[in-house]
Amino acid sequence: MDKKQNDFESSRPAVAANELGLVLQPGGSKKLAEIRRKVKTNLPPVEPANVDHEIPADLKPEIAAELKKARKLVDERIAAIMSRFPAGKQNKMFGFRYGSVDVIKRMAMNAAFKRLGMPDNQVRMRLIAGLDYYGKVSGAEETKPNSPTAE
Repeated sequence: MDKKQNDFESSRPAVAANELGLVLQPGGSKKLAEIRRKVKTNLPPVEPANVDHEIPADLKPEIAAELKKARKLVDERIAAIMSRFPAGKQNKMFGFRYGSVDVIKRMAMNAAFKRLGMPDNQVRMRLIAGLDYYGKVSGAEETKPNSPTAE
């Protein structure tokens, strides 16, 4: 069977779409520039909450140093993610995507790094993998299936 071409479709010219730039150039409106300036100055900087948590004294100094470094990285990552969201909805939108900040801080560091999409080679993860943000042994660690034992 031969398919017939529609004469109407074959005679139509191709449509070309041209992109236009901004309606107003960035420096073209004094009123818009003033609004942008006000918005930038009125936004409070997102700071990590509860930065002053103490590291438990029973940890070895090298583990405490790595935990402190990991806490700083986690706080910076959380602040960076939250700064991308609208000011009034930061916690809610962060919670939808990653879970609440409290839950992330209670999970094991290796799980928290995975949840936040951070590479774990920034710290010596083997030292702090089972600890949570506060330096306690984490109970929210991802569980592995038990291997069968011969009885």
